[in-house]
Amino acid sequence: MTLTARFTGILRLCAAAIAVAAGLSSLPAQGESAAPAAAAPGYDRLLPLEGGSNFRDLGGYFTADGRQVRRGLLFRSGVMTSLTAADQAYLAAFDFQGVVDLRSSEERALYPNRWVAAQEIELLTHDYSMREIVARMMGDDGQPLGMGELYRGFPQLLEPQLRLFFEALLAGQVPLVVNCSAGQDRTGFASALLLSALGVPRDVILQDYLVSTRYRRPEVERGDVDLAAAARDNFFAQLMLRYSEGEEAKAAQPLLTEEGVPFLRYALDQVEQDFGSIERYLEERLGVDKRDREELRRRFLVATYAAS
Repeated sequence: MTLTARFTGILRLCAAAIAVAAGLSSLPAQGESAAPAAAAPGYDRLLPLEGGSNFRDLGGYFTADGRQVRRGLLFRSGVMTSLTAADQAYLAAFDFQGVVDLRSSEERALYPNRWVAAQEIELLTHDYSMREIVARMMGDDGQPLGMGELYRGFPQLLEPQLRLFFEALLAGQVPLVVNCSAGQDRTGFASALLLSALGVPRDVILQDYLVSTRYRRPEVERGDVDLAAAARDNFFAQLMLRYSEGEEAKAAQPLLTEEGVPFLRYALDQVEQDFGSIERYLEERLGVDKRDREELRRRFLVATYAAS
């Protein structure tokens, strides 16, 4: 089996930043089209960034009790290496206080977030290697185990980063953005936990997850990195270099099984299988108890929302 064949499946699972993801026809979010729509600056769910990919506001969704997630405080994104000077000027109006970067050490080294350094925004990270993900995802026979296996491992794999995420939120370190390479898989799970804690219904959370592929800009995510040179000492660059040779790098990869099941369900189902509920996982593994969840709702929900 060639190295390309061996790693292609893994890189799909890890949301490799070179995966082409335009044109996914997915479910619309509540009360809006799945495609970006014109809106007042700062209130469009997808931010109008020249060098951004899948950078969007988590605000505006309705909770089960009829409240709405506040706009302009909670964001999710793909890699932010290519943000331009104009993008940074636009983002400065939000006064971001933190970025929780879910990526591995190799990903961050290959595609650093220069925006946080330029704007003196705190970058919250946890060091781990892409080799850990590859090891988790390969069967004894050397074959990838599948998308479901990646997602089922998220609750354990991402626990340190998720603790940082919720600690920052509870400390009021907002506006805050959580990201990974494509802003869909690892970021999708983190966003799902936050929206769940706020009381957003599961079907809406899955809709928010599914629109990631439409909002991504793979050409921005790839950047202008010399992968061949970087591959000499960066494991993620080695994987990306081999993946870029495969056919799957040239086509959109939907976030659904052939039967139409969103991959995110595997992670959420695993949490509920192991802990009984999202709430118990938040409390037992991330230290986010009932009082904390009530505080998150107090801070990040409003009874009604009207765009100004």
